[in-house]
Amino acid sequence: MSDGGAPASAPIPDRDFVAFVRGVGALMLIGASGALAVAQVFTADVAAFTARNALPPRGRVVMLLALVIGAVAGGAVSAVVYLPRRTNGGLERLGRLARWLAPLVLVGILPGFLNNEAWTDPLKLALCLGVFLLALEPLWRLHFGAYPDAAAWAREGWPRPPRFLAAAAARVRRLVDRVPPRVRRRLPAATVAAMAAFYILYMSFYTVRNHHRFNTFTWDLGQITNQFHNFLNGHPFRCTALIREGNWSELRNHAEATMFFLLPIYAIWPAAETLLIIQALLLGLAGVSLYRFAARRLSSGTALLLTAAYYLYPPLHGAQFFDIHFQPVAAAFLLAAIDCFDARRMRLFSVFFILAILCREDISVGTAVFGLFLMFTGHRVRAGVVIFFVSVAYFVLLRFVIMPAVGQWGFADHYKHLFPPGESNFAGIIRTIVTNPVFTFVSLLTAEKLRYLLQILLPLAFLPLRRPHLVLSILPGAYFTSLTTAYAPTLDIGFQYSGYFIPYIFPAAALALAAIARGNDKAVATAVNPFAAAVAAAGLGLVRRRAAVATLVAATVIATFHWGAIPPRAGFRSSYGTVSFQPPTPEMIQRRKDLHELNRMVPRDAILAVSDREMPHVANRVECWNISTGYAGSDYILYGKVNPIAPDTLQYEAALRAGYIRVAERPGAVLLKRPGAK
Repeated sequence: MSDGGAPASAPIPDRDFVAFVRGVGALMLIGASGALAVAQVFTADVAAFTARNALPPRGRVVMLLALVIGAVAGGAVSAVVYLPRRTNGGLERLGRLARWLAPLVLVGILPGFLNNEAWTDPLKLALCLGVFLLALEPLWRLHFGAYPDAAAWAREGWPRPPRFLAAAAARVRRLVDRVPPRVRRRLPAATVAAMAAFYILYMSFYTVRNHHRFNTFTWDLGQITNQFHNFLNGHPFRCTALIREGNWSELRNHAEATMFFLLPIYAIWPAAETLLIIQALLLGLAGVSLYRFAARRLSSGTALLLTAAYYLYPPLHGAQFFDIHFQPVAAAFLLAAIDCFDARRMRLFSVFFILAILCREDISVGTAVFGLFLMFTGHRVRAGVVIFFVSVAYFVLLRFVIMPAVGQWGFADHYKHLFPPGESNFAGIIRTIVTNPVFTFVSLLTAEKLRYLLQILLPLAFLPLRRPHLVLSILPGAYFTSLTTAYAPTLDIGFQYSGYFIPYIFPAAALALAAIARGNDKAVATAVNPFAAAVAAAGLGLVRRRAAVATLVAATVIATFHWGAIPPRAGFRSSYGTVSFQPPTPEMIQRRKDLHELNRMVPRDAILAVSDREMPHVANRVECWNISTGYAGSDYILYGKVNPIAPDTLQYEAALRAGYIRVAERPGAVLLKRPGAK
């Protein structure tokens, strides 16, 4: 009781007035934002307006008028909601509506956000999107916290839905009830299978089409095709497109031993197209593993949304379209391994774990961090210790013993600014990181690295950063991308290096969503703020998870719209340029036929040097050289005349001066032969 004898819960006029002003102001702001969005949609050039503030004076007046009309409309809605029940729940009704519509406060900026032409600077777009997401999630919390129960709905005097809507809802419920429970239980799994099948077919079709449009390169589809073919013909780790030496020579660059286990599939159709389909198949099936992992700790609907975010993830698309690489392939095996580990299917885990670390020597760095994660969190510590020490031992053996024995490390220059004076090896990088962390940290502070990390984390709404222990999920990828100092592709989502992040940040996102649901309802329930109290009444954990999932959906949609490959669009970038989703032109089709015809003229045991765009189409032979590194010693030269790169042209012209003879010529290519070659 208060001093005056009134109940302690009696309304306080000042507080009611503040709540009233807050509710009316929110609805007016929402109305103005909606009107601004509509006005921009009907603007002649949204891109010019967003990027350069270009708008005729009359258009500016119309837009300001729209803002006023929208605000007045919001005020009118406030009056309609509040006045009929101002003495009996009207204030609660007004506040609930304002909270329910809260996310629409930001709708006014969406037309500018969802216009590709307005954003020519990826860093600015990433920064703006990050701020947008940080502002959006609290609004979603207000929205989901405003959902009333049946008693609140009746108490606040909300009108019942029209009869036709109630009848339609009842009919839908009856139809759902007719579905056998067994089918309903399997519907989420069937949905995941459909998403996986769509991804596999979509990516297989368009990556092969991209290849047939001559948008693949010696680096790297040509060299990997050649390495597969050499492996298939009994020459392990031999890649004459990269290193003109014997067996095992490719080990100086990378230890991609999983290639051996993929050979049976490649042998069905030994061509570059098979490798593109293998990569799409593995990454498509990896989404099923992610769903299984997420569904053990989240609702099936939330797990499905996270899996959809995986399939729509722009860095995954960039890696998918850039030929084939073993970082994305390893990501697929690692997602399967994490799923099996979580399900305690340790034999299958061991198989996928081995396949993953055999993909490349550096993959074991990520699995070592996974072992550390298990140790530090106290979850299956013994298994974590084993994983950590096996990963470290494998990495040390390969990186510091086997690979140096074959030859000098081929990618040392990527980290050259981290080398101590007088050193240019991997051990030198480790010494710099350990002994000079300040210098190492300063090397991370560049605009390119900030933009790249934002592009990696934004589509997941920063979920892997929501808990301190989950930050470990970005360390493997950050080490092999953000620490590089002289190599632009490692900081570009159009290349394969996002494969270091993918297998860890998506499970981390699932763990973050599960942790968010375990919110502290008691702390919010005791809050004085009426908004917080409303959220607590709905259950803080559920509200926060729903808000995080809604923000994840928004982040995925906007990021995919700007940077993704689904659906087909004109501006999707991967590797060295823009990908066209159009069918190959008749000239391209004829050019492929001509290349294969010219290739058949070359004896299978002859040494063939090939230009950049043509290499992936004919690399399935034992001796296939990259002409840009020199033609001398080759028996034949297959040179593409359509947009050749400068080093290829220089070598081709040098070969002509050296006496190489034209054997055959087609509109897009020419075949030369060394005098005396058989």
